[in-house]
Amino acid sequence: MRIIRPDVNHYLKWAYAEAASSVAVNHQRFPCRHVSELYRRVRTRRGHAPAVGAVARHLAEATHWMLSKNEPYRERGVKVGFVQGGVSATLSWAL
Repeated sequence: MRIIRPDVNHYLKWAYAEAASSVAVNHQRFPCRHVSELYRRVRTRRGHAPAVGAVARHLAEATHWMLSKNEPYRERGVKVGFVQGGVSATLSWAL
């Protein structure tokens, strides 16, 4: 059993859980996405709720590394210059 830390940002935790729930709902529409594969892999072993938690944690960790390295999100198995759907997946911050 995991212990939930009391010092987390509850708004961010909620946002990542909502994003992970969206992945769970749409995992069949986007089966090749890494998060969809992660959801399916964990769901078959542990169930829906732990799978949503695993996806939320993956999204949080990906966001942390994107912001700390100042790099855009790169899907596993996709070439670096690839732009899916005509929209680039980059972060831009107005400082």
